[in-house]
Amino acid sequence: MIELLTTHAEAPWLPWAVQYFFFIGIAASAALLLPLAMNPHSVWHPWRDRLALVLGISALTGPVALLADLHQPARFWHFYTQLTPSSWMWLGALILPVFVTLALVITASLLRTHLEFKQAWINRWLNLPLWPKGRVLSALAWLCAISALGILLYTGMEIMVVRSRALWHTAWLPVNLLLTALLALTGLLMLLECLFPRGQDAALLRRTLIAVLAALTATVLLWALTGQWQNGDSWREAQRLFTHFPFWRHLMLLSVAGGMVLWGLAALRLNRPLSVFDLLPASLAMLCAWGFRWVVLMNVQTVPKYGAGLYHLDPQMLSSAGVIVAGTLGLWLALAGAVWALLDNSGVRHG
Repeated sequence: MIELLTTHAEAPWLPWAVQYFFFIGIAASAALLLPLAMNPHSVWHPWRDRLALVLGISALTGPVALLADLHQPARFWHFYTQLTPSSWMWLGALILPVFVTLALVITASLLRTHLEFKQAWINRWLNLPLWPKGRVLSALAWLCAISALGILLYTGMEIMVVRSRALWHTAWLPVNLLLTALLALTGLLMLLECLFPRGQDAALLRRTLIAVLAALTATVLLWALTGQWQNGDSWREAQRLFTHFPFWRHLMLLSVAGGMVLWGLAALRLNRPLSVFDLLPASLAMLCAWGFRWVVLMNVQTVPKYGAGLYHLDPQMLSSAGVIVAGTLGLWLALAGAVWALLDNSGVRHG
């Protein structure tokens, strides 16, 4: 008797991709909120400079991880020499440089009056009247928000269009990527406020956290209901994995438990002043957002496109994942520390 065995294949998505999706999601979410924060009458206005700081640093960190995920980083120029309009990845290669450029210009324009360098020529350069401000800067912020929508769309669609991965092939995936990016951003802002308090009212962040959690809960329920009603591939595949594989069953139950704990923590602290206790829901929000990307990009690859059983993630790849996560997080912290050290006492630290 000849048995047809499922062969093991190398994972096309590496942990670098998880880090890219995580940081670029935070940057895009910050870009969506920044035009509102630039309005002096907006409730988000007190968070303008911190949103700009998060936007610029995350927009730099994400593409570094993306280049590393290309296996051969120098080949990125192929995107610009080979026209492939039908490819979401190719479209993303056009959108990403625009988004990053706008993000850096806007961040520098908003923070330049608070930056102090030892080199006088840098300070003179930052004070040149060529930097956008007023309505021009506001228009650039809206353009950046539009390009951020493009980032969120292409990152979701380039995964969703893979029909051979049933769990990916659902219209709810890009929506969940957007909402979990907002979850991570909210958690990061709460974390910064806990570690470097400015006396701002944290009620806005808590209300935002509750709203994002409510939207995520609704999308999960709608995914289940529409999947059951339409007999969708993604829903049927999730049912199969939950029924036949303990690993996936425990993973899904852990996700539900994590969401419930986060709901409880957010509701418990809704009307209370910010304290060290808020480090827990803030960190958990970021962890849940990052964990969702790990499951989508890494764990789904352990499910064979055709055949039975599960693949095992390459132990060598898993051993390097910790270095990748620590390295990209370290890069973000290093960039944040460098900018923070250049800020004077009247800027983002207190404003």
